[in-house]
Amino acid sequence: MKILIRWAILAVAVFVAAQVVPGITLREGLVSLLIVAAVLGLVNAVLGTVLRILSIPFLIVTLGLFAIVINMVVLWVTTALTDRIDIDGTLAYFWAALIISIVTLVLRLVVPDGDHDD
Repeated sequence: MKILIRWAILAVAVFVAAQVVPGITLREGLVSLLIVAAVLGLVNAVLGTVLRILSIPFLIVTLGLFAIVINMVVLWVTTALTDRIDIDGTLAYFWAALIISIVTLVLRLVVPDGDHDD
């Protein structure tokens, strides 16, 4: 159940970024959104984790701001793996990575996913 909630949260975050950031073209339909969220989640779980481990010195020096660069790379790989989303330009990648990170953070704080026993 937890994975479905996180998948839905990521789908909402991608949808918000696609609506707010000019330069993001998301193919119409819920299926496209869910596929993009699934690919993004998998790429983030595998590649994002490796990049975060390898870039620990940069993350420390930049006080965590380098994480946006990592998220941009993860988004770029996602757009390369699926034809259901297109992002035009570095600035669009930057804003999309930032918005997806913020929306995901806020929704994970608000929506319970069974992580905590209260």
